[in-house]
Amino acid sequence: MTAAPLTERLVAVALDACEPATARAAGGRALFDFLACRAAGRRVAPPGVGDAAAAALLDRDDLHWPSLTHPGAIVWTVVLAAGAEGDARWRAAAAGYEVTARLGRALGGDHRRHWHATATAGTVGGAVAAAVALGTDPVVAAGHAISVAGGSIVAILERSGTRALHRDHAADAALRCARATALPATRFGLEHPQGLFAAMGGSPDGLLDPAPPAIAEVSFRRHATNGFCQALVEAAAELAGPPPDGPVAVEAPEAVLALASDPAPRDAEAAWWSAQHAVAATLLGRDLAEPALHGDPHVADLTARVRLRGGPVARVTVAGRSAERAAAARLTDDDLVAKWRALNPDDPPPLGLLQTEGAST
Repeated sequence: MTAAPLTERLVAVALDACEPATARAAGGRALFDFLACRAAGRRVAPPGVGDAAAAALLDRDDLHWPSLTHPGAIVWTVVLAAGAEGDARWRAAAAGYEVTARLGRALGGDHRRHWHATATAGTVGGAVAAAVALGTDPVVAAGHAISVAGGSIVAILERSGTRALHRDHAADAALRCARATALPATRFGLEHPQGLFAAMGGSPDGLLDPAPPAIAEVSFRRHATNGFCQALVEAAAELAGPPPDGPVAVEAPEAVLALASDPAPRDAEAAWWSAQHAVAATLLGRDLAEPALHGDPHVADLTARVRLRGGPVARVTVAGRSAERAAAARLTDDDLVAKWRALNPDDPPPLGLLQTEGAST
């Protein structure tokens, strides 16, 4: 018996993973964070920028660490555009997160050398989310999306504004794919010898394996630095104190070394992407959100003395004392409210999305 196309099986696994209570609770938190990031991004967005890009402009949107993707900006943009409410909204979002995370993880490091996984996997996940929200066929939508997904990694390497437009393009394409399910879609776009995995890297091995629900596994960024450095900041905070005299030893996963290493950032944008800067400023007890922090001579001096190398977890060692974190601490509902207020001090937060009783009002 011929196996069903991998696209069909991926969508089935994603839909089966949508447990209603988890989808509602985790989805409410993810939507709250998306709205906070979108509102803050909208205030600085130039003309022509859509909702998905606006949510990513300040680089505070959610992160699914195992797949190194940011599903929320794309998934929530399409779900809200589709007008889904109630259980349909949470089911659509959970399915979109699941497909994005599974596909992003399967594409892996080979893919990320040339492609922006949030854009490629996110186009497919967004199409499934949009189709569920609209009541169209998510398998057909995914088949279309697999064939049109793209996004050059050069935008990430250059840290250009194009990387935000990747999210807009993915959301726009996802909605179009979900609305065009009357048009027969490519069926074997994943596993074909000339299909997505063959062309873009990675392997379908493990794509359908059991995994925690992605929408519940996603993390939200607390600190004013890139997503790769959140755990490093928390390790460094444990050791904060008088300025150390000698070098600072820092270990971090390879993704940090590849995308967030800069021992001498020249401007605020470069400092945002510098693990060395984030660790140095935190060790000195400084707030990473401070304006012009990168120009402070004390921070710059210590940044130059941070020695970064690869390791399995985030670890900071100063004068024989070490602190490590396998991952950044999970944000509570109150933490999410605090983040909202920091990003959007003049806007009331949508507390109804959070289910924890007693969340800050």
